[in-house]
Amino acid sequence: MAYIAYRDNQKTIMINAKDTTISDIKKIFYCKTSDCNARMGLVNGADPNRAYFRRLPSSPKHCSILCSADGNFNPLQYDESKFDFDVIADKIMNGEIVSENYNKFGEIAAGSGKKSLSSVYQIYLMCRKYESYNGWNTGEILADERNFRRYQSGIAGSKIVQCTPYHKIKDEYSYLMNYPLFPYKAGRYIRLDFAGEKLFWRFYNKVKTSNHKELIIILGKWEKPGDGAKYIAKCRIGRERQIHFLKNE
Repeated sequence: MAYIAYRDNQKTIMINAKDTTISDIKKIFYCKTSDCNARMGLVNGADPNRAYFRRLPSSPKHCSILCSADGNFNPLQYDESKFDFDVIADKIMNGEIVSENYNKFGEIAAGSGKKSLSSVYQIYLMCRKYESYNGWNTGEILADERNFRRYQSGIAGSKIVQCTPYHKIKDEYSYLMNYPLFPYKAGRYIRLDFAGEKLFWRFYNKVKTSNHKELIIILGKWEKPGDGAKYIAKCRIGRERQIHFLKNE
């Protein structure tokens, strides 16, 4: 799934899904990645809020997971005015009720209207679609391949970081990750320090057969390390909800 594609196979005419019309639904589009041969179809072309491109079943597969990383974010399901990243991030990481508007599941309480974004995955999809949301600059929320130059020297504060597995740190419940993914020219490492043994091994068993290309998003309160560290940022993982495994579609 993607929000941007090309109208022509020479890839000279770019189009945003939100700018298409119902007449584009049966047309063929082409993947936004320069060396990808995937052909795309338009979904929800009559609705600019929900429109996106999806690889056709008869098409060659995408050459990179980033071709389809955007997903499908439907803004009509959520109340944008309720979005406060600091509040939601604290809820996900610490599991505490930090606002009377939220119930124990991290959603807007009954009687408060539409639900708010409440998971790492939902926030990630929103950030891939919008540059700003309820006054928040999404580049301040998500660190991915699109703003790598901004964060390549270090990541600090509460953020969602896009990455892929690298390897376990010997004799520690910690794991190094590739940021923003592997392979990536001039990519960096980030470090995850797990709060407990069981939490670490649940993560490890999911990535132990990794080919280093499985895209994962991590919400953490990141810190820059001291001089000489192999990684540019680290965070503590205290809850499984901080981690989401993306699937290449």
